[in-house]
Amino acid sequence: MGNSLEDWKRVPTTADAVFGIHLPYRPPKNPIGAFFWRRRVWLETTFGLCLFEPWEKILILTIFYLLLTLVFTGLYKFVPQQLPLLYKRLLYYFFGNEETDVTAMSVRHLVAGLVKLNASASAPAGVTVGPALSEL
Repeated sequence: MGNSLEDWKRVPTTADAVFGIHLPYRPPKNPIGAFFWRRRVWLETTFGLCLFEPWEKILILTIFYLLLTLVFTGLYKFVPQQLPLLYKRLLYYFFGNEETDVTAMSVRHLVAGLVKLNASASAPAGVTVGPALSEL
């Protein structure tokens, strides 16, 4: 990639912006490609990759993409196994116990009571709200 006017005016593809050795001057027209181009600009300016030789840049970008792949693979495999535990902890922190059935019932009764109180306060005289709340 030279420093000519044609190189400066050229609009790159998404693949050029993400996987090319030289960073294009302009973002791609595709919004996803433009997002990845901005992330690539951030990466190259933060770590000074524009100062490296091409073989050094290839080495560092390969290591970066490999680590990024490992992180996302780990999250994909780890997070679903941890969601039930996180749910139980969340219930413990909010309600003080981990018994999901009792907690769900108490929350259900609390919400039903608030809805009944709210509905009876805003209902005109002579209108009953019981049948609507029997579904709760």
